[in-house]
Amino acid sequence: MSDLDYLTEDPPNAAVPLSVLDGRLLSQERAYLRNSFPTPAPEALTGEIEIVMPGWPSRLITVEDLAGLQPVEIDFVLECAGNGRSLIRPAVDGLAWGLGGASPVRVRGVRLSDLLGELQPGVIELVVTGADKGQVQPEGEVNYQFSVPTGRVADGSALLVTEWGGARLGLEHGGPIRFMLPGDYAMRSVKWVIRIEGVTRPFSGHFVDRYRYLADDRHAEGAPVGAIQVRSLIAAPGDGETVRAGRVVFTGSAWSGNAPVTEVAVSIDHGENWVRAGLEPGSGPLSAIRWQCELDIGPGRHIVTARATDDSGDTQPMQPPWNARGYANNAVHEVEFDAQP
Repeated sequence: MSDLDYLTEDPPNAAVPLSVLDGRLLSQERAYLRNSFPTPAPEALTGEIEIVMPGWPSRLITVEDLAGLQPVEIDFVLECAGNGRSLIRPAVDGLAWGLGGASPVRVRGVRLSDLLGELQPGVIELVVTGADKGQVQPEGEVNYQFSVPTGRVADGSALLVTEWGGARLGLEHGGPIRFMLPGDYAMRSVKWVIRIEGVTRPFSGHFVDRYRYLADDRHAEGAPVGAIQVRSLIAAPGDGETVRAGRVVFTGSAWSGNAPVTEVAVSIDHGENWVRAGLEPGSGPLSAIRWQCELDIGPGRHIVTARATDDSGDTQPMQPPWNARGYANNAVHEVEFDAQP
């Protein structure tokens, strides 16, 4: 039985409990769900992708074609750009995600660069289209689409994924073929891919235009939402939990889309003093890492705070950064708990 917390049933949007975000990989059944439109019917998915490039005849790529290319396996974190939106004040519109809109995953697929080879001069972006579609304003009915700069294809970042956790990629997570861009927020990881098109001008579509930073002091106005910001989460003890006073073990996870996490620090005095947590080695530069910290805790009610820093020097802010659409809130995580004698 799933322990996901559903924000909406149709389309399915569901968060994972924070207790499972302790650095371990999550299987497909336990991972969070994010969808803008209803899941396509299985019979509508042929496992074929139409490749359209300027000046070239279009061609169809199948799952079998991908199986003939060099496979790539990578651990990283899928995270919704709206993760943490409900914690922003003043409140903003959008799905009211807590902090469960993220999942550490291990996927297997092929590099898009290995499939496409060298792109023609003048192609600046690839537009990836999914089979899911629905009504939006003001455009009407559209398919889910997102674009990726060709530089992210050429450097090997962009993937076409067919497996997750050693199993075939399931329908609920975009199978049979899903586009993924590890390190970026997951709105770019288009599910149920049916078409990839090279374009010579910047692509303007409903979702590309929506996922932009507005009224955010950290970014230029209208800058695209991209790399996952550094984050740490406390998996245990949980919010509202009661523990025995004395030596308390705090555990959690941390990740970043910019660089490996190099430090997690823990505070029980609202950030006045910090204690460095021990870090377990990650399974790749974009993977979640597990952290642990033991502190002496007296009886009473306490608040513990965790803050991560990555190798680029980025550190979590103490307060949620505000923007008009509630994207990329990576403020420090706080948990309130009781300690009994």
